[in-house]
Amino acid sequence: MSIDSNTFEEASAQTTVAPRTPTAIETNATAGKALVFIDADNQTPALAKPLLHFLTGIGRRAGRVCIAGNGSGDRVKGWQTALQEIEPEVLIAAHVAPMRKQSADVRLMFELATLYHGQPDAQAVVLIVSRDDLLLAAAEALHGRGHHVLIAVGASAPAAPLATELPVVVLPQPQAASSQPIQKEAAVLAEANQPAAPIEVDSRLVNAAITKIRQTLSQSKGGGYAASAVGQVLSQMGYDKATRARIVKAIPNLKDTGVGADKRLVF
Repeated sequence: MSIDSNTFEEASAQTTVAPRTPTAIETNATAGKALVFIDADNQTPALAKPLLHFLTGIGRRAGRVCIAGNGSGDRVKGWQTALQEIEPEVLIAAHVAPMRKQSADVRLMFELATLYHGQPDAQAVVLIVSRDDLLLAAAEALHGRGHHVLIAVGASAPAAPLATELPVVVLPQPQAASSQPIQKEAAVLAEANQPAAPIEVDSRLVNAAITKIRQTLSQSKGGGYAASAVGQVLSQMGYDKATRARIVKAIPNLKDTGVGADKRLVF
């Protein structure tokens, strides 16, 4: 979906709710500001500068930023540091969630719930930085309640278009020199209204994914890597669910064993 000025200026229908005390998030939803929610496990801190540059371009400033990630919290800290280096006074709430599947997404959804049950502010923009399906659904739910909602993601190739009709902002993502041609081509594509990504995955991306997995994860005692952990690594590299599945399927000599939480990928 293309983005124009009307996206930010349309009046939203007001939702009737019982009177209550505004939350910290809502009191920061002032004119010219944006409420930013960042999935640190899904999008890299390298996007901090293009993210703030985009907000400046539409006449907004980050009124409050909520960051959530799981594990050691390195990516959460990376986002916080990168944002405060550019805007030292930005108000940031950083949350490190337990190392469980979608735990960071759930933490962000608790934060978003205060907006869902609150009164929409016609002057505020809610910006969700993630391509995760769960948070896309949350964004659409907020939009349905009358909030102005945008999705922001880093450019990645190949990447299937996000399955949403909400406005999607594609942020340029700094990469190593070897991958710059791929990223440059992806950055000029509009995320919405693009044809589906091809079934085949570039072997260079598969090799890069394998290298990242082996650098990040330790093999289990029975050999191979936990399937859920592999999925998290690929998610941190910026790939959506469909692309992650294609990359895994393209791994040479892949074997899987076990089921459910015990499923392992051997390669």
